[in-house]
Amino acid sequence: MNKNRIAILGAGGLGVCAALELAGRGYQIDLYEEHSSPLKKASYVNEGKIHLGLIYAMDKDLKTSKHMITGALHFMDNLNRWIDLKPENAVSTPFYYGVHKGSLMTPNELMNHYRQCDSFFMEAKNYYKKSYLNLLDRVETIQLPSSQMDGIVDSKYIEALFSTSEYAIDPRAVAEKLSEALNREKSIQLHLNTKVTGVKEQGNGYQVESINQDQKSKEYYPEVINCSWNGLLEIDRTMGIEPEYKWSHRYKFGNKILIPVKKEDTPSITMVQGPFGDIVNFKQRGLFASWYPIGRTGWSENHRPPEWDSMYSKSERYDVFQRSLAELAKRIPVLKNLKFEEKDVEPVGGVIYAYGNTDVDSEKSHLHSRYEVGIRTFGKYHTVNTGKYTLVPYLALKLANRVDGKDN
Repeated sequence: MNKNRIAILGAGGLGVCAALELAGRGYQIDLYEEHSSPLKKASYVNEGKIHLGLIYAMDKDLKTSKHMITGALHFMDNLNRWIDLKPENAVSTPFYYGVHKGSLMTPNELMNHYRQCDSFFMEAKNYYKKSYLNLLDRVETIQLPSSQMDGIVDSKYIEALFSTSEYAIDPRAVAEKLSEALNREKSIQLHLNTKVTGVKEQGNGYQVESINQDQKSKEYYPEVINCSWNGLLEIDRTMGIEPEYKWSHRYKFGNKILIPVKKEDTPSITMVQGPFGDIVNFKQRGLFASWYPIGRTGWSENHRPPEWDSMYSKSERYDVFQRSLAELAKRIPVLKNLKFEEKDVEPVGGVIYAYGNTDVDSEKSHLHSRYEVGIRTFGKYHTVNTGKYTLVPYLALKLANRVDGKDN
């Protein structure tokens, strides 16, 4: 058995980045993906926010925020190990944070949290000698006076507004570049339309069982990495591995309007703190829109979520988009001026896996924290809970170092 041969389960962002890094270190990679294309699921349809910890204000000890800031500082440097992406060509406009009426936290509580995030960012930046997206050496969060809120949000719904220097990177731009790099790499064998049904210890290695259409197969590897997202827990279970905490899978629509948008057409806004939504202006690359109360259409606490993608017709998806945009436009009035046709809209959904089985409208929900993520290793079997898009390049390099024996 070739000791440098590794199976990676899941060709999303983490699986592809880890495969590219390990291939560059001389490993032969079999990359399994149950769908027809790599990089077209959760790492493609999310909002792409590169988190500075601001959204995780309910995690009062700052563990999640610190984890996200660390990932954010490594995001662009690590990503550019595998692709050439100029962040200025793919970033959104900077985010506002709108405190929605009925928020789980007051504006003063949020301001205190944001200041702590700003302070830790400076510590981490100086420690790692890195900047945010290779664009900013300092981040700031400023509460706007009420007079400046007019024209940005409707005060009937939003009671306070913060300007921030947090950005999103269009995940589709990243996916396009990573796909090109994947196609060029001869040391990676991509197995599409191939569902991994189980992994078993076999001698000094592991037997990976999979099915492609009706064809079952078994392959042996000295090392296996499971970063399959939808199938993560189901595959882990075949190895006798269970999650450390109660969990849930959610299905959330991340609608994309694929038309060029000017900076002044709409701000990028995240509404907090609770079950609200986002609008993200990617300028020439379009607009992302998500309204949680309507767009969160699925919930599962099974080891594998349902095949939600196949459960909605085109008209049902467009209905979710229209109703979500209508709610967003009540809060961000300029959205009513957007001009687009139905053909310009991609109302896609993605699975969110996280520890916690009460929803984000609960103050005590475990979903408000994401620091218990990362790599769990059992022998030469590694299972990875990515947590958030922000952490993908950071965890990919950490994972490759662990395989190489450079990280414990």
